[in-house]
Amino acid sequence: MPARLTTYPPDGAALVRLLDEEATYRIGRASTCELRIDHSSVSRFHAEIRCRENGWYLHDTGSKNGLRVDGHLVRGKELVKRTWFSIGDVQCSFELLDESAAEAQRAANLSRRAVSRALSAQLQQPAVGMSTLIPQLLEMVLQLSGLERGFVLYAAAGEPLRVRASRALKPIDFAGDRFAGSASAVDRALAGGKSVVCCDTADSPWLAIRPSVRLGGIRAIVCVPLAMQDGSSGVIYVDSRQPGPPVTELDLELVESVASQAATAIEAASLRDRIAGLLDQLSDAGEAAPAWEDLLRARA
Repeated sequence: MPARLTTYPPDGAALVRLLDEEATYRIGRASTCELRIDHSSVSRFHAEIRCRENGWYLHDTGSKNGLRVDGHLVRGKELVKRTWFSIGDVQCSFELLDESAAEAQRAANLSRRAVSRALSAQLQQPAVGMSTLIPQLLEMVLQLSGLERGFVLYAAAGEPLRVRASRALKPIDFAGDRFAGSASAVDRALAGGKSVVCCDTADSPWLAIRPSVRLGGIRAIVCVPLAMQDGSSGVIYVDSRQPGPPVTELDLELVESVASQAATAIEAASLRDRIAGLLDQLSDAGEAAPAWEDLLRARA
């Protein structure tokens, strides 16, 4: 019988993986592991899970921080029902699936990838300007992440970052101490050039202590920098204050794919806007200056 494993790193997207009865899965921090968990509490080769004749079996492969099933330290455990266990400090959920449920998840994943590709294609329309493109990007990221509110910051080269689009946030929510999002997540994404994602801020060692996160009741966050080559900068921030499905690695992959396409589209739109502005200036200058024929007649 197939199964589904979900891992919940404190500072990262949840990994959701369908498990095939014919395969053996190594769980650990090493890049060669079939189920890789990049967390300091996880050993390089921490545990192994595989299907035997009598069902699925999980066992420790000599880890440093151990394997706990339902809170108890164990060397191995048969998994005959939905089970919670921890790999180091990372919580994991195992559940058995029938073939129809497994096929439904595969189909849903394929469908979501198709939706992401269609959304990315919308961003490449040549007539889309900055005023339309950035709000459109925000709506796409909210749709793909499943979160409820957010904003996009953007700045041309040499200019300060400004809010260019927002959803479910008012102007006062961006004012000083009343900022309703996580400024630290934005700063980290911009400084590191990498996405910041958290499924549950209460479990995050650095987000849980932030006043804006605690006071705002923020539960989940996705913050993705916009990688642009023309000197401009930007970031997409979305969050949710309601409990809900975890932000998964697939969610993050699709959001980052759309963000990458959007960065290219924003650069192109910005260039078109600059060219249009220059043409307007030339047109205005042409209207103000005397025509060449008039100059010739004046000299005659």
